[in-house]
Amino acid sequence: MREHVFILLLLSFLILSCTNQNGKTTKVIPEKGSLNYSGPIIDMHIHAYDEQSSFSQMLGQKMDLALTGKTYLASTSMEKLREETFAKFEEHNIVKAMISHGELWYDFAPKRVIIGNNHLLSINELRQKHRDGKLDVLGEVAPNYQGLLPTDEQLTEYFDLAEELEIPIAYHMFPGGPPGGAYFMYPKIRAIQGKPLQLEEILITRPKMKIYIMHAGWPYLEDMKALMYAHPQVYVDIGVTNWVIPTKEFHYFLKGLVDAGFGKRIMYGTDQMIWVETIDDAIEAVNSASFLTEEQKEDIFYNNAARFLDFSEEEIKTHKGK
Repeated sequence: MREHVFILLLLSFLILSCTNQNGKTTKVIPEKGSLNYSGPIIDMHIHAYDEQSSFSQMLGQKMDLALTGKTYLASTSMEKLREETFAKFEEHNIVKAMISHGELWYDFAPKRVIIGNNHLLSINELRQKHRDGKLDVLGEVAPNYQGLLPTDEQLTEYFDLAEELEIPIAYHMFPGGPPGGAYFMYPKIRAIQGKPLQLEEILITRPKMKIYIMHAGWPYLEDMKALMYAHPQVYVDIGVTNWVIPTKEFHYFLKGLVDAGFGKRIMYGTDQMIWVETIDDAIEAVNSASFLTEEQKEDIFYNNAARFLDFSEEEIKTHKGK
């Protein structure tokens, strides 16, 4: 008998707990961070290639990731790569993408492509591209593959150009290539080149330069927090870290930046090269971060980049369907 009374009391308590003071039943609201973001996305880190690219040698081949155990299959041609990438853009509502060598794809989606070109072109070539409307972002700038630190004198004029043209510079620090890449692929690359604080004097002398650090300075979390604290103009993208390293490690690094108060300066990126399924996993890695609220996910996927790129209110409303 006591057992029946206890069950009735428990049921009564559960019913009352779902009822507000006016007697109306309230809905159980899931935790904000558990909801997937489904709005527009700006991808600040995509690549386009032509047939002369070294990536042509890997078309149609599998790539096995040592740290995650995942396998990705590359597109079978550069034409297929473009088609499959744009299909992913449609699937995931990616309305804008900063594409290194974006002029290769611009004519196929002029409203979607943000054109990037890098430091392998001369200053005069970059100036001409800017005049021709073929340079929106100076990037991906990745001199560490050549063994250069950001403080190398060879790079000074590129930082100056970004400030002069008032366009962002997208600077790659680390990681570079696959784990152990210095032993077989990129002999001049070193992990120490990835420390974000190397940029400090460059920033101090160019306070108006717009810059974002690709891959968010992983794995140097404390350095990245220090740099962002000292220099409010610094933004980051989270490309490659959201699929090439274990999700637990990515979440640890992302949470560190968010908890430090930098959630308004983190931008989504993929670093999609020739494996288009990485776009799926990169988006899922952010959506699965239970510590992020819906608002924080929207900031990372869209709002922060829209602000960084100075989108108009009209363009933002168009993207968000308002």
